[in-house]
Amino acid sequence: MYGLCTPCLKRLGLEGSPSRCEICGGIFERVDALLRVNYKAEFSTFNVGIRLDPEREEKEREIMERLQLSGEKTLKRELILLIRKKLEEKFEKKIELQNPDVVFIVDLEKETIQPIPSPLYIKGRYTKTVRTIPQTKWHCKRCRGKGCSHCNFTGKIYETSVEEIIGAVFLEHTKGKEERFHGAGREDIDAQMLGDGRPFVIEIRDPCVRSVDLERIASEVNQDERVQVRELEHSHKKEVVRLKEGKFDKTYLARLNDEITDEEALALRRLHEIHQQTPRRVSHRRANKIRIRKVYKVERKSSNCLEICCESGLYVKELITGDDGRTVPSVSSVVQRDLECIALDVVKIHDR
Repeated sequence: MYGLCTPCLKRLGLEGSPSRCEICGGIFERVDALLRVNYKAEFSTFNVGIRLDPEREEKEREIMERLQLSGEKTLKRELILLIRKKLEEKFEKKIELQNPDVVFIVDLEKETIQPIPSPLYIKGRYTKTVRTIPQTKWHCKRCRGKGCSHCNFTGKIYETSVEEIIGAVFLEHTKGKEERFHGAGREDIDAQMLGDGRPFVIEIRDPCVRSVDLERIASEVNQDERVQVRELEHSHKKEVVRLKEGKFDKTYLARLNDEITDEEALALRRLHEIHQQTPRRVSHRRANKIRIRKVYKVERKSSNCLEICCESGLYVKELITGDDGRTVPSVSSVVQRDLECIALDVVKIHDR
């Protein structure tokens, strides 16, 4: 007969005298001491996870098979149910199985419990009204963010970014460890992001505060006239996936270095399927291949300004110049003269 403790005898429906347990090692008797965890970060929901030595699981499986017992009331399952109940009473918080604010990981071999907070996700839209800052942080290529004389010991190529302007306010309010910025695509550093803005999700790692005032945060971010945020609301990781995997059409305003005639404007409306080889300016960080993208609309908004609505992934500056034949057809090839885009604005992300 195997040596089992009283809790294991009971959960397996066996009779006998309790002894030193070959399955749990007496962990049920030490659960209360194990759960003396002091977690001060704010949370409303939680779940419990168990780390169990594979040898212990195999030993339990062997005993249950030999005794022809049901595999429903396993050690891991019973411990999770017990610890959930005790932590629910301790913290007076709700159990959430899908998206808890924190997961308490219990290591049975080390007899430790570690709270793993889930990231806090906030979504919104931002506009950028300057042509001098990138969307995200650009680390210095020479020192890789460590700081050197080339970057004036900042570790960055640019003084700030959309990410840093927004992220600094969120970190202050949430007392988080770090942030990650996820946008629905990105605009060039010298392009403005106008209209109703670009969708984004900011992810806060290890937040100590979750019930933040989003209106106040928006107001503080918007004190910086370069970047404005709107429509802030709580979100989840699925929204990050949607933004990253989504292919959203975009509308641009492209100001040219020369005027477009009426006849040329009519000819440009016939632009539709574009074969675009990776532009030279991004070839160092993008795979060199030919992409086929659609142009849905080209309209002249003023003598030297075009409104272009196109498929996601089309490089609009090269659509204007032709990039020495790497983009075919192009605005320059249609009007049969060399044109350049001197200013580019994103005016609409078609995500809704």
